[in-house]
This record gives sequence, structure tokens and C-alpha cells, in this order.
Amino acid sequence: MRFIGIVLLLAMIFTVTTAQPENQSLVPPDIEQSSSEWPLANRDYANTRAALDAEISSENVDSLDVAWAVEITGVGPFGGAASNPIIVNGVVYLQDLASNIYAVDFESGELLWFADYSNAVIGPNGPGAGYGRIYAATGVDTFAALHMETGQEIWSITFEDRATGANQPYAFGNTVLFGTQAGIGGEGEMQYEGYQGGLSGFILAFDPDTGEELWDFQVVEEGFWGNPEINSGGGLWYPPGIDIETGATFWGTGNPAPFPGTVDFPNGSSRPGDNLYTNTMLAFDYQSGEMLWYNQVLPHDIFDLDFQISPVLLTAEIDGQERDIVIGTGKLGKVYAFDRESGEILWETPVGHHENDDLDEIPLGEVVVVYPGQLGGVETPISSADGILYLQVGNWGTPYTATGWGAETGPESVPRSEGRMDLNHGTGEIVAIDANTGEIVWITDVKLGFGGTTVVNDLVFTSSLDGSIYALSREDGSIIWEYVAPGGINAWPAVAGDTIIFPIGIGGNPVLLALRLAGEGEVPTPEQQRTPVPEETES
Repeated sequence: MRFIGIVLLLAMIFTVTTAQPENQSLVPPDIEQSSSEWPLANRDYANTRAALDAEISSENVDSLDVAWAVEITGVGPFGGAASNPIIVNGVVYLQDLASNIYAVDFESGELLWFADYSNAVIGPNGPGAGYGRIYAATGVDTFAALHMETGQEIWSITFEDRATGANQPYAFGNTVLFGTQAGIGGEGEMQYEGYQGGLSGFILAFDPDTGEELWDFQVVEEGFWGNPEINSGGGLWYPPGIDIETGATFWGTGNPAPFPGTVDFPNGSSRPGDNLYTNTMLAFDYQSGEMLWYNQVLPHDIFDLDFQISPVLLTAEIDGQERDIVIGTGKLGKVYAFDRESGEILWETPVGHHENDDLDEIPLGEVVVVYPGQLGGVETPISSADGILYLQVGNWGTPYTATGWGAETGPESVPRSEGRMDLNHGTGEIVAIDANTGEIVWITDVKLGFGGTTVVNDLVFTSSLDGSIYALSREDGSIIWEYVAPGGINAWPAVAGDTIIFPIGIGGNPVLLALRLAGEGEVPTPEQQRTPVPEETES
């Protein structure tokens, strides 16, 4: 990374102090000032992913073309990028899957600074912003704050009993909120060991000035359901939803492990009971860390059916009564509406193909194909506008045995089942759901993808693994526009004004691609792609 003199560093730290009057908004000033851009992973704290003030619509989407492209230099096992860029005060920030962070001028595509970490992670990672800083996981066991204008690291912390490399932080109320996976730093391509016995996902709250931990919550119950030698789980993959009026935060949690089981403990028998707080909607006060309520939607999951997607907050009319609700979904392929204050489930809607996912156990010696599979259901962020929810759903099955194909440990069962998936026969669809009733409004078949959904006025955008970008009519789901990107996509876009920005992470030449109305740029050739790294200077 670039280094600067100690005097300048102290001056930077002083200028981004987070002290504020008691009556000031809990939203960081730079996030508030950038509300018409894309300052958070899902644009706003309600995670709506809706840009209703952008200039792009069905009337002009045909004129979208390349404005600029910036090379993505770092890659991990899942490509170059698997998260959302953010846009704050005219600067685009992106993190690649080698944990490197880019600051790019929104208008020109000029690279303003580049923080080189070169630590491969599993993702979805990504930057967060607030109080003059960029926050990010900078490896599988490190988390840091960087100066927003220079990329200079202000503080960094290292974890010993938890893993990062996933989750995109939110700054709110002089606090940085972040979630971790069920893993720790280790050996191998990603220096990551997931689902080892005794590991849990954590909700973490940090002081943005110092990195001091303010509070945490271990998702897996103390005692690890009776067997800490083998049980684990409860990872947090995406940022929370935050009610900016009450300070309540909402988190969707991941699966328990091992799954389905091991040779010694088939069908999850090492972890009897419900396995709290996996596959659960959790509500916490942002400041104190007090749990407000929880509702577990899938107890004792044996099929990796996470409830991991960022919760979406909105107001709906349910049974003739206006209710503040929070929407949750995930790989289990079901969408739930909860009362935001009590946690009561108000409606439930299955989406996509379901097969054998309601089994309590698999007969020993048999193979069962389960839908949604390990990479199926709702994998990536959803969007919401005008009382309608939009989801990308993957129909992709996984073959399982009761012992995780002869696994001795939790980590062994993951590749043994995932590697047996038929990668050539998955299908995808976009589903629109009425948030007032839970009824499906329309379904449109698209290619399989992990591009999430993003609302832009009367359109909903999504993308596929082969690089197809779609703009669908929000009214009926018809495909209005399609664009073929210069590589595959397993990330989701940011939108501001006349521009939509996609990380193109799959293929030989990953780029951050800006499409703009009447754009006149070009995608650079590999020879033209040169990412300048700021030269180091003596401290």
C-alpha cells in the first residue's frame, strides 16, 4: 500500500473524527450527502436497491453504452469481484476478490487510488463508507478503515476466532456494523478454513475512530449444540437492514454444519435440536447490542439452505392494516414477511423449484437430489419498489448422502456435495412478489446468474454468469433490453444519474464497467488495461 508522512496521517485522522451532537442524524454525513448516488451496498439502509431518481428508464435504456472500464487486477477462486460497488461524493469504490480496494472517478473512470492487499477471499466482500472512511475486510482474518480520499490505512484489526472476507459493512450511529463467516484464517488458496468445529458467525460492532469492538453476538449458541468438536455454522454473508428511526438492525443468518452430516454423525445427529440461531431473522439494537427478537424459519437445516440475504425494510398494507415489515429470504427458496416490531411472520411464499428440501433425514446408503441446492434459491440481493419485491432465483440441485459423501469433518462435506452438482443444467428466473400479500405477480425465465436485482425507475436489472445483462419491465417482467458484457458476472451493480456500473468478474480480463446513456467509451483491450499502483513513499 501507499504510505504517507506521519504528520499528514495525524491530520487525516483528526479530520474524520465522528463526534457529533446528540440531536444530529444517526446517518453519517457523507452517506446522507450522497443519498442520490449509491453510498451503501444496497443503496440505502432499507436495502431497497431502488434508484427511482436515476435518469435511466425504458424510454432510453437502448442508448446505454460503455462510458469507461477499469481493470480489476486481483482475483480469487470465484473471479475478480462478487459484491456491490458504492458511489460516494462522485467516487466509485470497489473491492475485488483479492481484497484490493479501488477508488475511481465516477465521471471519467480515472483511478484515484488503489489499496493493494492481495489476500484472496471467498466473498461476497466489498467496501462500506462513512465518517470520511472506507471500511472493508482486507483478508480472511483482518478488517480495516482507510481514508476515503487517499486510501491510506487508518487502523486495522486481526481476528483469531472468526473469519472475514465476506459481508459488506454499514456505518451508522458512530458504529460500524459487520458480520463474519463460520471460519478462521488457515492454509490453502484462500488461507481460509470454514466449518471447522467450534466456529460461528459473529455480528460485530466497531468504533469507526479506533476499530475498538463495541459489542458482538455469536450466532451459534454457547456449547455448539453439544459438540463443539464438530459443529459450526451461522455465517453472516450480507449487511443488515437498519431502521434509521428506531436504530433496530435486522440480520439474516446462514446454515448449521456439518451438512447433511458425517460418517460418525449422519443427518446432522451431532447437533440435535433447532440449532439456534442459524437460518434466523435476528433483530438487535445497533448501539447496545441487545437482542430485540428472533424468528428461526428453518430449524435443524441439513441441506445448507441459508437465510442469508440482506433484509429489506418497507411499509405494507396487510389485511387492511398498514404494517412496518422486514422481508427475509435466501438459499432456502422461501420469502418471509415479518412484523418489524414483534418478529411475527405475516406471510410466507416459496419461489423456484423445490424437491426433497423438506426431508428430515436421508436414508443411509441412498443419494437424494435436493432443490434448492447449495448454489440455488435466492443467492444474491433482492430489491423493492412501490410495494413489489424482485428476486433472482436459481434452480440448481445438489446430490446429498446422509454422511456428506463419507465426510469425516464439516469442511469435507462442502466440496464433496458441491462438486457433484450438474453445472450445465441450472436455470434462472426473476420473480416479482406483492409485499402486501406475498402473492407472485410475474415470473420471467432468464439465464442462471448471481446478479441480484436492481430497480431503476420502471425497470429491474439483473445479470447472468455468462455476462448477459437484462433490463426487465417492472410491470409484466418482459425483457426490454439485453446487453452482452465482456465477461461473466457474479456481482451486482450500482446506479447514479445516467450511469449503471457492473463488476465484470469472470473471465480472463475482469473489469469494472460503467454503462452510460449515450456513452462513447470503449472496453480496453488486455494490453491497454494497466492499473497504476501509487508509489510507496517513506513515512
